[in-house]
Amino acid sequence: MALQTDVLHALKDKLLNWEHLTEPELETSVREFEKIPRAEVSTFYTPVLSNNDLGAILVAIGRQFPENTKLQVNVVSALGNMVWRYGLTPTDAMFDYLVATVDNRKVNFYVALHIRVFPQYQTWDRKWEYLLSVPDIAPRKKAFVVFYDTVKQQLEKRDMMPLAVKQAIIKKIQAQLQDENLHPYLKDDYLATIHAIVEQ
Repeated sequence: MALQTDVLHALKDKLLNWEHLTEPELETSVREFEKIPRAEVSTFYTPVLSNNDLGAILVAIGRQFPENTKLQVNVVSALGNMVWRYGLTPTDAMFDYLVATVDNRKVNFYVALHIRVFPQYQTWDRKWEYLLSVPDIAPRKKAFVVFYDTVKQQLEKRDMMPLAVKQAIIKKIQAQLQDENLHPYLKDDYLATIHAIVEQ
């Protein structure tokens, strides 16, 4: 455990001084850093991975290199996992950065995976429009899982869906029910979710 903690602190120090790194060096450092919050949760990592300055620096790096897909993917993933698993304060700057990357086709799956853990998602004026677009993101099977989990999250939060959104969600879930290889558990879960949407 101490070795990974040492690695994390070394990476944090590099990222805190990111302006002195070349883009390839930064890409390598962010890639190595992203692996840590994505791995198994450890309380030893919390002081670093909940650090607001580090979160702000990741946003700055992402904004500085919008064309570097590898950096974008790793910044989005690191921020999402730091917020979700380590209690990093989800700032408006972080959320705005994710929103700015939703149309990047090479990054948007990772945005879909993580944007829903931000409380700002609940009041985002494009929330429903965006949610309905998620199943069309590649890879589609994984994107549907993210879409479906987000629908269930919104139901648990008792977030009232507009009628047109309800209809569109039900249609997308019904399309999955047509799969002959669908596991019976999933079929029952899909039907229960459709029922919950109708009853809302």
